This record gives sequence, structure tokens and C-alpha cells, in this order.
Amino acid sequence: MQVTVNKPESGLEYEMEVVLPAEQINEQVNQRLAEIRRTVKMDGFRPGKVPLSIVKKRYGPQVRQEILGDVVYKAFYDAAAQEDLKVAGYPRFEKLEDEGDTIRFTAKFDVLPEIELPDLSSLEVEKVEGEITDADVDAMIDKLRDQKKRWRPANGNKKAAEGNQVIIDFEGFVDGEAFEGGKAENVPLVLGSGRMIPGFEEGILGMKKGEEKTITVKFPEDYHAESLAGKDAEFKIKVHSVQVEEKPEVDEEFVKEFGVESGDVEEFRKEIRENMARELKRLVTAQNRNAVLAALDKAVEIKLPKSLVDQEIQTMMQNQLRELQMQGVDPSQVQLNAEDFRERAEQRIRLGLVIGQLIKDLGIEVTPEEIEAYIREQASAYEDPEEVVQWYKQNPEHLREIEAILVENKVADAVLDKAKTTAVKKTFEELTAQG
Repeated sequence: MQVTVNKPESGLEYEMEVVLPAEQINEQVNQRLAEIRRTVKMDGFRPGKVPLSIVKKRYGPQVRQEILGDVVYKAFYDAAAQEDLKVAGYPRFEKLEDEGDTIRFTAKFDVLPEIELPDLSSLEVEKVEGEITDADVDAMIDKLRDQKKRWRPANGNKKAAEGNQVIIDFEGFVDGEAFEGGKAENVPLVLGSGRMIPGFEEGILGMKKGEEKTITVKFPEDYHAESLAGKDAEFKIKVHSVQVEEKPEVDEEFVKEFGVESGDVEEFRKEIRENMARELKRLVTAQNRNAVLAALDKAVEIKLPKSLVDQEIQTMMQNQLRELQMQGVDPSQVQLNAEDFRERAEQRIRLGLVIGQLIKDLGIEVTPEEIEAYIREQASAYEDPEEVVQWYKQNPEHLREIEAILVENKVADAVLDKAKTTAVKKTFEELTAQG
């Protein structure tokens, strides 16, 4: 095999010309045709008795083309290894010539760039810290109480206030005419929830049970119904009931509803704290990992292989279309612009190359035991942890995702050990709000 490599004066795109003898291809073609001859059926011939010349005439060109593709692909990567070239993405084959006794082809391809990592001790990173307090546990339990709250009619002639639920009838008019979708009966509405257009809920404040009122509001300019967008409207409203929320007490009955069979409140609080601590650890780890990645992204300049960026853009666009399809959107009706994804794709490729170099330089690896320990820690929050563990073990793709997370976490820890860090304490609520 003869290999000629043309290196660019600048950039990462190389060109390679490869010439290889055709004996290997010819031999593989003959073997494949012999296999076809044993099974092919043709009128006038018994199975396995079709003359090879006829099989070759009918199937030869197709078989040769298939084998040629495989051989050329393998020859390219053999040649790249021979020349110690680190290929990025997929090669683009050009000028493929089948000359009978030799095969000649030209391939253009990108190579991975040389990566010069910064002095990790020069990086400045904010390191998040957090802890679970009794107040955090109380707030979480109050959220659980809120999930179980009930609405009961208020006593007397209570005026509707923000946070109350009202049961109402309403009918809307624009220019004195009722409009489609503007009428409903016995609608429950929590005042202050923002479910209705601006001014609607505010207009109900102060109303009492049995009271009727007409309010004037304006539809937003960007309202989804174009016929109503930006228009003034009147709504006739009748209040059937003003209701106040009633949260359950944290007692034995309440605790059992959340799976604590003993009904013991302290056991319940302990379980809540453990779940929150697990979530806190995940959030802190994720935020510190992201902070490290952001610092590295800012500190490293790399020439990016165009082929890798283009492939990442295509992957991101396909994922976007898949998500839209899951939301009920017809992908054929969506037009995505590749340039809208370029900046994020470049960042992903850049960080991927940097992380890969750090993994190599720092000798970072993740063991099967660490992966299983991580899975079991996450699974412990579920009713049947073993079922969750087995689900992960039966899904290689998700195992690879976990391995990638653990590798990135180890890289982040290694960088944090060397970087200039500033501790930033955040509450559980702040961390959850930031995701």
C-alpha cells in the first residue's frame, strides 16, 4: 500500500492518496460470487449448478462495489494509523479509481488538534457548598402538605383574595359580540395563579359568593388567537363560591400517605432529609462540574475540526426534532437553521477535546464498581431499588451516560483540587431553582 499525505499550511484538513493492489479485492469478490452461486436460483438451472460466469455477469459489478467500499474504508484507517494521524469525524472519499490491478483513491479528512491545556492552578472557579437545615426540611414538608391540600368553602361573606380559589361562570364579549371559547361555567380558578389574561383575576378580587360583575380587560398583543390579540374585552362574571385552602396536619395518617408505614413523624423527617441530602449532593456536584467546564472553556483556545462541529450540529438538530415530535409537533413543518446550533456545538466539541486531554494527562478512569455504586445510590430513592439497578444494567446506552457523568465529575474534582477556588454557600432552595 502506497500512501501520500498532503498537509495543509494551516487548518486541520488533510488530503491522503492511497494506492493498493487489487488482488485482495479480486479474491474477496470471487469468494462472494462462489457463495452466491451455491444458493442463487435461476430458471433452467438446479440450485448450486448455475455457471459461475453467469453469476459473475449478473452479480459481479454489485458485489465488487460493495467489497470495494469496505476495502477502501479499511485501507484509509490502516493508512492513517501507519502515518500516525488522529482522524476527526468521517473522511470524504474522492477520485476512487478501480484500475483492475490497482485501486487508487483520495480522501480528505480533519485531524484532531494539538491541545495545550492551561496551568490548572491559574483557573479561578467558584465552588458551591450547601447543607440541609431543619428549615429546609420544614419547607419541603410544607410543599408536600401543599400537594395534599383541599379547598373548602369560606365562612360567611368572605371577599375573594389572592390565594383563594373561586368557582365562577364567565362570558366574554368583544365589541359587544360574544366570541368563541369565551364562555364557561363552574370553573375553579386560584386567584394569583396567572392562568387567565392580565387583569382577569385582579378583577375578581373582593367579590363575594353570589356576586355578579362585569370587568374590562385587554388581550395581549401576542395572544395565540389572532382575532382577539390586542383587543379590549368585557367579561361578565358570576362567583358561585369563594374557597380557602386547608392543608393536612403532619400526623400519622399524612406520613403513611408518603410510604412511611410506621406513621412515625420523626422517621418521616429523617427520610425526607436523606432524600434532600442525596439531591443536594447531585446539585452541588453538577454546578461545580459546570463551573469547571465554563472556566476551561474560557481558558482554552483550540482550532476545531469542521467535520466534528458539523456532525454535532446535525445531532443537535435531530434531537431537537425528536423532542418536538414527542410534544406532538409534526417535524416536517419545522425548519431549523444549522447556524442557530453552531455556537453550542463548537462549545461541546471544544470541551469534549479538553476533557479527553485531561482524562489522558491525569490518568482518570471509572471502574465498574464505581458505576454500580452510583446507580445503587440513585436507585435507593425508589420503591424497588433493585428493579432500577437491573434496568440500568440492561441498557448499555444509559450505562455509558453514567460513565460519562462520573468521568466528568472526576475531571472536575481534579481541576478543583488545583484551581483557585472561592467557596460560595447556597441554600437548598437556591440550588434547586438553578437546577
